[in-house]
Amino acid sequence: MKQNDWQKAYNPPPEKLYNTVNHTLAGLPAQKPRRPMLLRVPVIALAALLALCGVAYALFQSQTAELFGWFYGDGKKAELLSGDIAPVGQSCQLGDVIYTFDDAIYQDGTVYGTGTMRAADGANLVLIAEDYGIHEPAGYALRYDGGEAIPDGAPSYAGLAEQKGAKIVLARCVANGVVNPDGSLNADCIGYSQLPQADGSIKFMFEFAGGSPDDPAMTLERSDSYDVSLHIANWEVNQYGEWLREEPNDTWLTYDWVVTVAPVIEEE
Repeated sequence: MKQNDWQKAYNPPPEKLYNTVNHTLAGLPAQKPRRPMLLRVPVIALAALLALCGVAYALFQSQTAELFGWFYGDGKKAELLSGDIAPVGQSCQLGDVIYTFDDAIYQDGTVYGTGTMRAADGANLVLIAEDYGIHEPAGYALRYDGGEAIPDGAPSYAGLAEQKGAKIVLARCVANGVVNPDGSLNADCIGYSQLPQADGSIKFMFEFAGGSPDDPAMTLERSDSYDVSLHIANWEVNQYGEWLREEPNDTWLTYDWVVTVAPVIEEE
């Protein structure tokens, strides 16, 4: 299939409509107090993001600063590198998906973070990101300007799953916020995005400012540690692109994963 043919891959249109409706319904306040906002920013040079994968550094280098710098430019990267950087590297397995929280940064009342979602060893599945269709080419961040050229013959998620005899699983990671000592959440204006990778994994990124709809004066103060809550979830997607998350359903897994992050704060 030629690259320009992907624009016609949604015929017939009901699948796209179905996914759009599902995506909207997923945002209704059933499980979470408010709908996070997808990060949607025009970007350039997707290769700069892919270069982050599989590169070893002698010293710790913040993936969060790199990824947000890719989104917003070198100015944002420099700003985050001046913040409180917390190496994390913790992982959590939910079903057949492993979530790894790479690192986080606190900067002027806002927390930024990045990580990776990948299939567990031995799991025969194809991961798909939220807001992507099963007939789109697998492993490409298609929602951003300046992305990679899609080679002729690139398999779709559905085609790849058929080749492997695998199931398609949608994986998601969204920040809930910082957990206050009383158990409430300190977060407002939550944003997130997910970027499919060529190796089948998905990069996730999030940001949120401190605050609460019930307490507009609430802020997120600088601290030597934070308990960050991440809402992780995954569920199967069938051959029609339908999300299999009707209850009761053992393919729809969710978990609020709390990770303590401790920034490396240099003494002034």
